[in-house]
Amino acid sequence: MGHRVLVTGTRGKSGMVRLLDAALRACGVRCWSRITGVVPTVYSPEGAFRLRRTAPASVEEMRWWLATLPRNAEAVVLENSAVAPELQPLAGRWLRPTLTVWTNAHPDHQEVWGAGSEDALRVLFQGIPAGVPVVLGRELGALPELLRALERQGCAVSVAPGSEEDGVLERQRATALAACAVLGLDRGRCLEGMGALAPDPGDFRTLRRGDGVLASAFAANEPTSSEGLFASLRWRREDTVLWYHHRRDRSGRLEAFLPWFRRGWKEIWLTGALPWRPVAGARILGNPPPEEMERRLGEGLRIFGCGNVAGLPLALLTRWKGGFPA
Repeated sequence: MGHRVLVTGTRGKSGMVRLLDAALRACGVRCWSRITGVVPTVYSPEGAFRLRRTAPASVEEMRWWLATLPRNAEAVVLENSAVAPELQPLAGRWLRPTLTVWTNAHPDHQEVWGAGSEDALRVLFQGIPAGVPVVLGRELGALPELLRALERQGCAVSVAPGSEEDGVLERQRATALAACAVLGLDRGRCLEGMGALAPDPGDFRTLRRGDGVLASAFAANEPTSSEGLFASLRWRREDTVLWYHHRRDRSGRLEAFLPWFRRGWKEIWLTGALPWRPVAGARILGNPPPEEMERRLGEGLRIFGCGNVAGLPLALLTRWKGGFPA
């Protein structure tokens, strides 16, 4: 097997896997890839297949999937699905990557990582295999201490280009192209493959319903990425309804978002599992049917959706095509 790419980071891992998979295919490489994001999916030369779990998600899925790959696979791209700090090194141990792509290190999973960016950086660093080239997202490449730590670990480092004005999606594509350059792929073909990618339910996009607009950022489920995506819209906060979808097993995520809730939104909607404690200023809508949310979205509002995509948001997004029910 030629290229073995490990993708890690807080946000954008699944999108990065999809971009790299599309680029490798466009260059004629027989590639197998796996994401564990919004809809766990395997990509192969025969097509894309959804993974259907019969038990809770486990890091062992990565080892099981790698064991199923055919001997004639020319490339594999794997998202590191580990959350617990002690499990971070397993993906690298099983895959034995020839390249690691590290997207970012934003605060998340504070119940096991800690609450700050430095905590996220420390945990994710544990999953970087020694002696393997690393492509860093631009913001990580601006951290001298991280660069020195990677150098001590024997990792040749490439940093994605870009500027402060670049949005989240521009940064993601720049990081993917930097990885393609390290892999020796043709840039033109890579861009062609990436450009032909079909939208994923978790992709950031704006959808219209009647006179209303929903900016779907549910998959960017921590405040730093959510703020970056909101800023890219150039919407006024006081004119925007913030819709946060909550997962019972991610109570720490809600805690991380609370300061962001206090930034002067027009209104705050909370759906999903009831929060572990009241959220000041939020309207708790519970779990309304998708039809009820479609009605609300059609009332001429600007709505920014964040938090978690699983559940009601995913049910709504998969019903829609171009902003209208499919």
